Amino acid sequence: MPDLSEYERRFLSMLDELRDASDVEVLYEERGPVEEEIGDATEAFELIADEEGVVLDPSLHSSFLRFEGLSSHWAVERSEVYLTGEFSVRHLAAAMLTTGVEPAVDEPTDQQRKLYSELRAFDEQPRGGAGTLSALRIDPGMSQPEVWYCHPTRGVFRMDLGYPEYLETLLVTKGTYGWQYLFTDVSMRDIDFQGAVESIQNMLLIFPDLFPGHDYDHLRARLEARL
Repeated sequence: MPDLSEYERRFLSMLDELRDASDVEVLYEERGPVEEEIGDATEAFELIADEEGVVLDPSLHSSFLRFEGLSSHWAVERSEVYLTGEFSVRHLAAAMLTTGVEPAVDEPTDQQRKLYSELRAFDEQPRGGAGTLSALRIDPGMSQPEVWYCHPTRGVFRMDLGYPEYLETLLVTKGTYGWQYLFTDVSMRDIDFQGAVESIQNMLLIFPDLFPGHDYDHLRARLEARL
């Protein structure tokens, strides 16, 4: 494998954390390979600009991952709690060059159809997420993409964070199902979100013990604000 950046090594360390943690069963894992043909962030961003007419902000270089794929599907089963999660992060160029996700309704309005056609999936949960994914949206003239969370029946939710912040939060949540709702404008008292609430509560209960090197206070605060 080519020399990795410090940022890329942090994501492989996350996979190691899951592998090495007691009680965690890793059901599936993917570690690359590194995409070498596209090159570094500068070359990838030039490709995106040429193909899509989108000039991404150079500040996003620091969040660039060259892995063709980086995935984990895992579960923790204890006598008092069951927790599972998943992520499957695509190369940014692959995400940006593939536009459109399936609408969550059978007969979308023109506005809904337009929004879904503009989304570019970059983190998917294909094994246990029942069609959930996170996607980027960016128009020509924009330099920072929006981040949206897509549920196959509930619809799409604009997330209150950017692409770099999403990846940073993924390092902490490790793809716990439903964590994305913490960064959306929803009331998690709604019955539709009870499964996500239980998942997040279990994460906040056991992760400090399993992965003590991370800070969970901001996630607790976000959950409390939505209950």
